[in-house]
Amino acid sequence: MDKKVLVIILVISVAINAATLFTFGYFWWTRHAGPGRQDLLRQPRMMHDWQHTKIARNLDLSKKQIEEIRKMNEEMRNEMWPMREQLFKKRQELMSLLGDESPDSMRADQLLREIATLQIQHEAKVFHRMLRMREILTPEQQEQLGGLLHKFMEQGRPHEPPHMPVPHQRPFEQPRGEGGR
Repeated sequence: MDKKVLVIILVISVAINAATLFTFGYFWWTRHAGPGRQDLLRQPRMMHDWQHTKIARNLDLSKKQIEEIRKMNEEMRNEMWPMREQLFKKRQELMSLLGDESPDSMRADQLLREIATLQIQHEAKVFHRMLRMREILTPEQQEQLGGLLHKFMEQGRPHEPPHMPVPHQRPFEQPRGEGGR
């Protein structure tokens, strides 16, 4: 084998090993981060680690509140997983219809209705969980949560499309014809 090929293979192998070590190191560090390093982690590490999110930090939750909300989140995740799997499968089936030479439009409509129903159920569960979460919070925390959620909703709001030029027209122009010009 050529020396040049061996060097290339060695460099690729070292790069892959370095990336693997970095990845494992990063996940170990984020899971074992002590209180001093918690502030460095701006994003939640994993779904189960929601108490390190911006909302949880801003609400200054007690240990009891954190535990109650953690249990509630775990219950919700267990309820939602099958629903998310169904949504994925139905979306996959819908997208597979695009590959058919003559897609079954009745099946597509049925899948779209089923997806919409599952999304409604998903949104309802999230809303009811938020209502349950409010019961755990103090009135001050409830007010803070409302403000934070409003702020997050505004940040995620779709942007307005650029304004399209409108043909020139004068406002409140007199109609033409009888009484007009």
